[in-house]
Amino acid sequence: MITQFLTPNILSSDIVADSIIVGPFIVAQLVALVTVIWLERSRRQILAAQHIIIQVNSQLEQANSLKDYVLIRAAHELRTPLTTILGRTQHLSSRLEKFGETPENWLAVQKYIGVMEKRTLHLRALVEELLDLSNVYAEGNPLHLTPCDLGNLCRDVIEDQQALSGRTIELELPSDPLLLQADDKRLSQVLVNLVSNAVKYSPENTNISVRAHAEDTHVMLQVHNECPVFSQEQLVRLFEPFFRTPDVEYSPIPGWGLGLTISKKIVERHGGNIWAELSQGKGITIFVKLPALVP
Repeated sequence: MITQFLTPNILSSDIVADSIIVGPFIVAQLVALVTVIWLERSRRQILAAQHIIIQVNSQLEQANSLKDYVLIRAAHELRTPLTTILGRTQHLSSRLEKFGETPENWLAVQKYIGVMEKRTLHLRALVEELLDLSNVYAEGNPLHLTPCDLGNLCRDVIEDQQALSGRTIELELPSDPLLLQADDKRLSQVLVNLVSNAVKYSPENTNISVRAHAEDTHVMLQVHNECPVFSQEQLVRLFEPFFRTPDVEYSPIPGWGLGLTISKKIVERHGGNIWAELSQGKGITIFVKLPALVP
């Protein structure tokens, strides 16, 4: 753009005079060029900011939808035991008021107290899981990261779970430590959730296995159990809050479908990934991939 002004006809032997003539044009071209570069840079920054705003809005919408869903499901789960407790209490109050402290009424009191205690414990466990779900999602609750060995955590958790369930759980670990920079309490919570689920949702006398190994810059954990076949849709929804498959939802197996949701968030806060895959033949395997501790 500048060379179109530097022609033989416009230049003379007087350098000062030439500078006076050509200088303003050169300066104008440079100003125009700088302005174009600045405008293009500003345009790109605005586009990048708009993209970030769109992403943040999308994340906020997802978080808001998740919050609404959790509140609705939590209200539903809480209402059922509360209804039972209230019904039993009102029935006892009515009987005592009408017939007094008869032997029959005292038997009813003892029976209903047992029912109410069971429902109250159910409520307390649900509230504790909801609080834990809130805690792992709260950015204001930092992880307490320290060097730890995933192999040792696996041994401790499996020993406890075998003692509680009476089931045999296979453990396969390498000879070398599997070192991580992690919150060992939260990571143990993930292991407990995965192994206890494997025990709870698999038939007696079926195999449960836990394997861990190093892979490049990561540590891999696999928890496998034999269970009824999942559909692909169920597999995708496995880590959603309150999700339970239809055959489990109406079974006597206790739970609310929050353990895997909590585990997923804990793993992600450690910079890792968690997912499920159907195994060949029968069963399901949960995979956890976590960054290894760099020496």
